[in-house]
Amino acid sequence: MTPQATAAPRLGVHVLADVTDVADPACFDPAFLVDAFHDALREAGTTVRRTLVEEFTPHGTSVMVVLAESHASLHTWPERRTMLIDAFTCGPVSPLPVVEKFAAKLGDCRVEVTRVDRGSGGPEH
Repeated sequence: MTPQATAAPRLGVHVLADVTDVADPACFDPAFLVDAFHDALREAGTTVRRTLVEEFTPHGTSVMVVLAESHASLHTWPERRTMLIDAFTCGPVSPLPVVEKFAAKLGDCRVEVTRVDRGSGGPEH
């Protein structure tokens, strides 16, 4: 009889969100984005370690945040009224509230979320 391999518990959860039809152009201001993203991350229970902000010409901003729990990023296309969010966490903190809390700060918008369990594909060691 061969021993059965059991799936390892997941290592983390990855959430990808497309935020479209953002009604308020002021939401694309880089200072607003950083403050609102940091607030949403903290309200969701994550711990911000470092942040990198890159502004693009003629428009658009990327915000990359290293978390104690892993990472989160935000990329904007103001000309398309679109923001894309990537949040990955390990441990008990879910990344989904990051998206929910951030989107609530934007006002009128549309949000589509994809959730992926990560690191659960191999057997336990």
